[in-house]
Amino acid sequence: MADSDNSTSLPSVTHGQGQRQTADVSGSFEDLDPAVTLLRDWLRAQHVSNVLCRLQQRLERRILDAAGAEAMDEKVGYSIACQAEVEATTAALKLQDKLPHIQARSLLGIVAKLEIIAGADRDIDDPTDFPWPHIASILDDLKKIAGSLPPERPERSVVQAHCRQYQAMAAKLIGLENQAANPHLGFPVHPSRVIQSPNECQVMSASAHSSHA
Repeated sequence: MADSDNSTSLPSVTHGQGQRQTADVSGSFEDLDPAVTLLRDWLRAQHVSNVLCRLQQRLERRILDAAGAEAMDEKVGYSIACQAEVEATTAALKLQDKLPHIQARSLLGIVAKLEIIAGADRDIDDPTDFPWPHIASILDDLKKIAGSLPPERPERSVVQAHCRQYQAMAAKLIGLENQAANPHLGFPVHPSRVIQSPNECQVMSASAHSSHA
């Protein structure tokens, strides 16, 4: 199935005085409100982090099934996969940190900011505790007034590119750590040690896409 177009037009926006404003059908979300751009980037970073988490879990199962030298080789790939997930998660957290400094230009921009707040680190706490139900209630009320942002699925090619970027960063870091611990080795770790098959990240991305469908 082809990836969705990221230039989907905005829905009608209803304001409190009964007025309606419709976004320019030729304009994209990010052209209209930086808060919506932030949400788009944050969702993409979250998706990439989930893809890398799935890859890490797959490599963990391989280690358990492997033996001897093969297990040692898998552990190198697993270490890189873990670090790649850390890099992706850090990128998502940095986007969250921008939230207080981004000014919404519309009600939909406020919806976007609340979507990030409602989705950030919620799994750490009990979702029934304050303030999560209260934030969700405010978000639902605002959506009834302002409208909702249509779900936007990141393009697989973009997700895969980000995965490779974080894997390369992780491989470089793990390689430097290995060289420091074993100076006589003298060689870096290549990202291919993480993905045993060139299509593996694509498979993980497709799996993550289907789970959020």
